[in-house]
Amino acid sequence: MIYLLDTNIFREMLEHFPKRGKTFEEIWERFEKGIKDGDIFSVDECYNELTRHYDEKNEHYQWLHDRREIFLNPSNAESIYIRDLFQDTKMRESIHGRNIIENRPAADAYLATKAKALGAIVVTKEKYKAGSAQLPNVCEALGVRWISYDDFMEKLSVGM
Repeated sequence: MIYLLDTNIFREMLEHFPKRGKTFEEIWERFEKGIKDGDIFSVDECYNELTRHYDEKNEHYQWLHDRREIFLNPSNAESIYIRDLFQDTKMRESIHGRNIIENRPAADAYLATKAKALGAIVVTKEKYKAGSAQLPNVCEALGVRWISYDDFMEKLSVGM
């Protein structure tokens, strides 16, 4: 199974998940194996969000930079999915006005459409909120499965 990780998952892993201790090291090894085996990806917009967050000298920035290839660009088919998705005014709210004004990346639509194109599962810390344009709602609108950070960590703990 392919998992597409939201920006908040990388931040949680890099900033809060320990790298030392037998259990934590095993999880990190499985995470890296998932990347190497092509089971874990993200999208270019997440990379843009993350690299704007970290200074180039930061170890997390370097970790991301060293794995740049897992952050995929959108395909032509995904562009069509995005166009169709944004016909719904509620889904347009997934791109906040501030992001547009400040030319900041907004990854939700790209994650959901990439998952649709690949038959992948989106992993996010965002919660479903009825009537909202959160990532789980965008996934639902596209018929894409999504799971939480905790669900993903459970899958990593048993070897995906």
